Amino acid sequence: MKKHKNKKKITDDLSYLPYKDCLNCGTELKGMFCHRCGQKAVDKTPTVGSFIFEYFDHAVKWDHKFFSTFGTLIRRPGHLTNEYNAGKFTSQEHPLKLNMFLLFVFITLFLFFSGTEKVTNSVQSMVEDDQVFSALQLQMLENDQQYVQKMQDSAKDTVLLLAPLHLADNYPKIISNIKTIENTNGEALDKWVAVLPQVLIEDKIVVPDDSGNYYFSKENIADNSDLNLTITIWEKMVNITSHYFPILFLLTAPFLSFSIQLVQRKKKIPGINHFIFALHYTAFLEFLMIVVFILHLTINPSMLLLKYVLQIASSIYLAIAYHRVYASTWVKDILKSILTNFIYTIILILIFIAIFIAACIVAACDVS
Repeated sequence: MKKHKNKKKITDDLSYLPYKDCLNCGTELKGMFCHRCGQKAVDKTPTVGSFIFEYFDHAVKWDHKFFSTFGTLIRRPGHLTNEYNAGKFTSQEHPLKLNMFLLFVFITLFLFFSGTEKVTNSVQSMVEDDQVFSALQLQMLENDQQYVQKMQDSAKDTVLLLAPLHLADNYPKIISNIKTIENTNGEALDKWVAVLPQVLIEDKIVVPDDSGNYYFSKENIADNSDLNLTITIWEKMVNITSHYFPILFLLTAPFLSFSIQLVQRKKKIPGINHFIFALHYTAFLEFLMIVVFILHLTINPSMLLLKYVLQIASSIYLAIAYHRVYASTWVKDILKSILTNFIYTIILILIFIAIFIAACIVAACDVS
């Protein structure tokens, strides 16, 4: 009988619990798991290790929570983050699992409809396009200071040129005194009169056709090592990005979390809370990328329009989420969200530079 009483005394001792009432539904706890909603009584501010372990522990389990979580993510910016940081884990899908699933959908669409090989081949197709080749060659020439000096010292010729009209404004050191004859609005090469350095003709960079119009020759591309190296580096960058895109995009979440922590440094908020906010926001970005990609594949709108839609939608979402999670004035939250985006953009640029350096190293190794 005494043994039975001791056992009952141990069972009633709930001092090991971190709190008395379930953080998800408010029911009084009788043990480690809530008898009403099933949520485990764990610290509402988990360690990074326990947070990741919880993801893997539930990674293979799918239920109705995913759809309700996804709907809330789209409709109510910042709400999921507030709920999770308040300890309501069971009522929503794990942020990392939600993020990984949306990233998986985007990568699947990208690889199925584009693919690394298709993207790489498009680089060569771009170079072979008359609309692109002339700009690529002029960009190379403008970066060659010796050739720029040679062009400045060269005699000038007025020629009838077949080339994209936007080159007229982009390369004033090379092209001057422009007079438009025919603007095709990008559907074909434009026809215009311009003054060019004679050296471009002497070096056979621009050559006349049968009708006397000058156009940018592609014959010298095989002998142009700088241009070929540029193409090779671009192809390597496409390959690296295509192969490691999931990892690179996942890296943006901790980087975004770091950006938020810098902006919100005066508030004593655990770093894991910023990380959860970053996961929810990047999950929304992944959803936007999926929508943009599907629109591009189906109705094929202007990529410039899609870019603006992506930027505006993500900026508005971030500002609203910021206001709901960090609860300051609208003006402060909008300014802080803009600052966060700026820091985040700088970090993405640094990642891009790292990819460029890696591509240059790989290209140099291939040449050697």
